[in-house]
Amino acid sequence: MPSKKLSTRANAYLGVLTLLVLIAAIGVISEQFLHRRLDLTRDREFTLSSAALKTLDGLPDRITIRAVISKDLPSQFMPIRTRVEDLLQEFQARSNGKLNVVYEDPGADPQKQQEAMSLGVQQVQLQEQSEGDMQIKKGFFGLALVYGDKKEVIPVIQDVETFEYDLVVKLKKLTGSSKTLGVIEGSPGSQFTFTLPGAEGKTNVGFEQNFTDLKQEIEKLYKVETPDLAAGPIPDDIDLLFIAAPTHLSELEKFRIDQYLMKGKSAIFLTPGIDIDLTSLRGQPTQNGYEDLLARYGLGVRKNVVLEPQHWQLVRFGNSFFPTPYPYWINVDYTTMSASSPITAKLQAISLPWTSSVEIDTTLQDSSDVQVLARTTPGSWEETDGFYFVPKDLQEYVPIAPRSFPLAVLKTAKFKSLYADRLPPSDSAHPIDTAQVLKVAQGKASVLVISNALFATDFYVGYTGATPNLMLILNAIDQLALDPDLINIRSRTLDEAAIDETKKNSARLPVTLVNMALAPVLLLLIGIIIGVRRRNRENSGEART
Repeated sequence: MPSKKLSTRANAYLGVLTLLVLIAAIGVISEQFLHRRLDLTRDREFTLSSAALKTLDGLPDRITIRAVISKDLPSQFMPIRTRVEDLLQEFQARSNGKLNVVYEDPGADPQKQQEAMSLGVQQVQLQEQSEGDMQIKKGFFGLALVYGDKKEVIPVIQDVETFEYDLVVKLKKLTGSSKTLGVIEGSPGSQFTFTLPGAEGKTNVGFEQNFTDLKQEIEKLYKVETPDLAAGPIPDDIDLLFIAAPTHLSELEKFRIDQYLMKGKSAIFLTPGIDIDLTSLRGQPTQNGYEDLLARYGLGVRKNVVLEPQHWQLVRFGNSFFPTPYPYWINVDYTTMSASSPITAKLQAISLPWTSSVEIDTTLQDSSDVQVLARTTPGSWEETDGFYFVPKDLQEYVPIAPRSFPLAVLKTAKFKSLYADRLPPSDSAHPIDTAQVLKVAQGKASVLVISNALFATDFYVGYTGATPNLMLILNAIDQLALDPDLINIRSRTLDEAAIDETKKNSARLPVTLVNMALAPVLLLLIGIIIGVRRRNRENSGEART
């Protein structure tokens, strides 16, 4: 009997040891070869997005990521470094061998430091805070992606929240899968013009000068071109049009845009209904000449200004600050933005100054899909004349016929050409083959109309800090031109889902008890299973004897 009990005990120990070895083996295989993780975070922050997976699956050949990361980083950078290295490891594991991550630490070696900087990775000064002391360290925290003779660089990894998006964008640019955005700003003299307030009164003209920050963000992934509409049709390699609030479009320019849309392609229109003079704070209706083009597609921008009684911004003109509501500057938050559209689903708020409203023609029978992406609250009203925007007390405004006004509308349909019932413009300098005119769209196209342009300028975004305004346009470009899944990466945030300390103890108690009891309960269950198996074996042995 002692030998049988000893044998049974040995079998039990061997079973436990086998179980531990099996668990460890599964972990090693999963980490080294499959790199799969159980992601229980609220927003699945440790799961690669579908855009990242599609990009990795589509890599044409082997790409090397040279991660230049100093080992001696300040302690506050350690969690960020861990997240970055973990994501790089997962990218490599899911690339089917086409992505090779190499870690480099230049240390104090001047030659290695120079090599890192020649890659484009910057050496930065980092502060390390300790008790009663602060030290300044120099280090590297960036990477370069190398593909043949091409290279894309993240000089300094500054934001771990956008790191996955940055990697996907760099991979797409590196492998030539980026697309082209065609910017239409009108002929010289018809470009969007904005005079900055102040004594100098500098005037910015056109897309390049007014939307510099937006252009830089777009160029992270897209090629930006300005097609010459007088020279001929818009090239087929342009994937999306961006109509950058021209003050006027000629008949020929409208025809080029119309025929581009008839090919089943899409366009974003920044179309203000009112021109604003910041010196006098007065406005007048725009006369841009392409109202009939938008009307043909069942959309329009009213010559009005919408006022918002609930969501507004405080405003400062010159050295004067007005703490009272300024209903001409509208904050549109998530409650009045479309939650079903990827363009606006994860935006918290956008800000629109002196904005008009979008009209939707519901009488057209074009089997269209119309989405109102942003609107005001139901208590808003409009002004249609006498535009004078000097701030005053909210009680002095007189709401007339309050209702909700659409401010950004996306329509998708097989549009009918503006030139279906009349000949397009033609002259000896710009001959047009009328036989080639498309009168009905070859496929469904999308037209996004935003009834404002100032909201995306460097001046307004810098003045108000309304960076989500740029995100609205970038999301729309991704949705209409490239990959809607990119939106979900850009909008991703990394936050701590800690237990809310403001809640009652009764609300936190179950979570605390589960955390405390789970591990002991699992160990107890394993012990019971082993004990039952051992008793059964002993009983069966005694029965045989």
